[in-house]
Amino acid sequence: MNKEFAFAELAKYRKVSTRGYNFIFTKKESGYSVDKHGRTIKIASATENDLLRAYNYTLGLIKNNQDEQCAYSSHFDELIGMIDLARNAVLNVDYFKQQICRLAGLGYTEIWLYLEDEFEIPEEPYFGMQRGRYSQAELHELAIYANKLGVTLVPAVQVLAHLKNVFKWEYFNDIADTNDNLYVGKRKTREFVKRELIAATKPFLTNKIHLGMDEAHSLGLGHYFFDHGTIDQYALMKQHVEMVLDLCKELNLKPLMWSDMWFEIGSPTHMMYDPQANLKEFNVDSQIGQVYWDYYSTDVNHYLPVMKKHFELTDNVYFAMGIWTWGRLAPNQSKMLATIKAGMTAAKKVEIRKIATTAWRDDGAETPFAASYLGWQVFSDYQYINMPETDDFTNNFKMLQDEDMASYMLLDQFDNPRATINEKDMIPSKLLLYEDLMQPRYYQNLKYDDFNEYYHELTQKISDVVPSEYSGLLFSYYIQLALVLSKKAHLMNDLVAKKYSLGELNDYSVELQDLADQRMQLWFKENKFNGSEILDIRFGGMLQRIRAVSKLIKENKFKMDIPAKEMDKHIDDEFGNGRYFEIVSPSDISY
Repeated sequence: MNKEFAFAELAKYRKVSTRGYNFIFTKKESGYSVDKHGRTIKIASATENDLLRAYNYTLGLIKNNQDEQCAYSSHFDELIGMIDLARNAVLNVDYFKQQICRLAGLGYTEIWLYLEDEFEIPEEPYFGMQRGRYSQAELHELAIYANKLGVTLVPAVQVLAHLKNVFKWEYFNDIADTNDNLYVGKRKTREFVKRELIAATKPFLTNKIHLGMDEAHSLGLGHYFFDHGTIDQYALMKQHVEMVLDLCKELNLKPLMWSDMWFEIGSPTHMMYDPQANLKEFNVDSQIGQVYWDYYSTDVNHYLPVMKKHFELTDNVYFAMGIWTWGRLAPNQSKMLATIKAGMTAAKKVEIRKIATTAWRDDGAETPFAASYLGWQVFSDYQYINMPETDDFTNNFKMLQDEDMASYMLLDQFDNPRATINEKDMIPSKLLLYEDLMQPRYYQNLKYDDFNEYYHELTQKISDVVPSEYSGLLFSYYIQLALVLSKKAHLMNDLVAKKYSLGELNDYSVELQDLADQRMQLWFKENKFNGSEILDIRFGGMLQRIRAVSKLIKENKFKMDIPAKEMDKHIDDEFGNGRYFEIVSPSDISY
């Protein structure tokens, strides 16, 4: 870490002047302490990351004109944030630097960049083409910037499955087994993986790399099966891991991988993370860090046996949680709080020393990145407080990020009309937004709730938020989203009741266009332009649908096709959950 640069960058980012303040720095065995009295500030810290969090906290005290004494110990060796850059939204370099600075100021030690095909392989021009991939120069620039802030950027790629965006190109047909999995055992596969590993690690300042290899459920079940007749998924997994590990040794890399496939193959029932899985026979090379990912349970006892089981694979165990930003329009804050509490409590009991949290962006990155800020805060607070409470999150969110927790918790209400933990992850806001005006698929799931009034009230609540200088655009967008959902619910009720109003349709169209414009503005603030076309297509489709309905009403030809049954919920809860293509139409989006 470049201490002078890091302090200056944080102060610039927080817009705080430290002129006239006397700082005294000392060492501490664990964590950090801050003692601010007037213009004298004493900071003690154990590591560079602890120091930066402590300094960031003092900036909050200065900004709020407060004196305070506080002391914290750290509970983990590594505090890691994983950012998903492979679901259409690729953070632009300037915005990414701001987020690196933000996470550095929270005490994060590493940031994993989940890339899939979003990085340049010089010898593979089709790899990540038109997807917003980072150039080698861009990744190197980000790595150097992070290093000055004491944060290590680590590439996270896929060398087995999750390669559907790569295999869209016929160029890669020779190394594809299924539309998602590499063909194991081919010389060309090994050559490709080697080029991938070299390109993924060259721009970075570490030899650490996350190899992925999760959810390879169709391993060997495509071209490999037709070529060989029978398969042994255990043998294929072992063969491929050994090949990749040999490459890592050749390239002097320190690999990590998701651990789920060992459990799934070793389970008598092929269950994900089965505590009864037979792992000892795998003889997994202990050099490979095994990352246990589990974002779903609010029960401490769910995690404990699986965590303990991981030590049969290696002593180099990581635990990864999630901050619930994926497949939705707004973050599931209640589930984020409950699952992180349960998972971190378990990790401390088992004494796992390396923890990560993930910000996935499945189904087109519909949730703006800025909506994740509270999740990063909550996760980091478990590093420094054994069992943090709401007051801790509230205070630290204000002091370290200048944000208000209560305001960000309002975002939970988009999908949580019952005001409990949204444990099953129902998403009525997304179902309602994309619901078709002529053949509403989820009508039976949603009809018993007055979403018109519910989202009208949410509009008023968010309108009362006083945003920070960083989050004004975010809350403006969510005010508009709540307004559009309220109007959409009212419009759907009127259409079902055959109360046709061209004026109401036009009013809804105007508000929906405003929402599309604000989302576009947020996208270009945060991301490269690639991938924005998907949300443009989604909003554009809804706007054109209004025109179609208006035309049919004018011609006295409009009618609705409403299903008599509830639509598939995909979860065991009241409204359901669905991806865009599952909501908008029963017809193929593309085939």
